[in-house]
Amino acid sequence: MYMLWEMFVTFLKIGAFTFGGGFAMIPIIQ
Repeated sequence: MYMLWEMFVTFLKIGAFTFGGGFAMIPIIQ
């Protein structure tokens, strides 16, 4: 359950970065 929550928070952070125009963050994370 904790792992699921951690992934959810991570996706939120990634979404915030991409929404802010930080498209360069996606290749770095992957």
